[in-house]
Amino acid sequence: MLAPGQVSSTASERDNPQFAFLMQDSHEEYNPKKVAIDPEWKDKTFLIVEDVPSNFQLLAAYLSRTGANVIHFDRGMPAFEWIKAGKPIDMILMDLRLPDMNGIAVTRMIRNINSRIPVIAQTAFAMQGDRERCLDAGCNDYIAKPIRKSDFLELVTRHLS
Repeated sequence: MLAPGQVSSTASERDNPQFAFLMQDSHEEYNPKKVAIDPEWKDKTFLIVEDVPSNFQLLAAYLSRTGANVIHFDRGMPAFEWIKAGKPIDMILMDLRLPDMNGIAVTRMIRNINSRIPVIAQTAFAMQGDRERCLDAGCNDYIAKPIRKSDFLELVTRHLS
């Protein structure tokens, strides 16, 4: 197995050289012991509050291989009403910029009626102080877009435990 930055070559019987190399993603530390296995969350339900279809599709794709149930709202108020109605949810993935209200306000409303459901804030417009604002509003954690699958699954696993 190649480590990042290594190159190997072989020559066939016809002197056709073959090369193989592995490039490392500069945003993730290489760990050869880390195995990318999708967790099994068949008994979990995630509420994704996200107004951008491609962002929702990405999160749904990450969760689809886990067997999790996914509920989606593209606005904050319907998501709040769903929680208020007592629907069973194991985790909320909350976008901060929504068309009807911001995710911080929705999270505060949710926290007034339910403090147990983990809420993970997510945004493409990461600004200094956003993490603290999210935690102060009652979010359990924060992740900036673009969201990498390994980071996402690790974060969700930590908060489901």
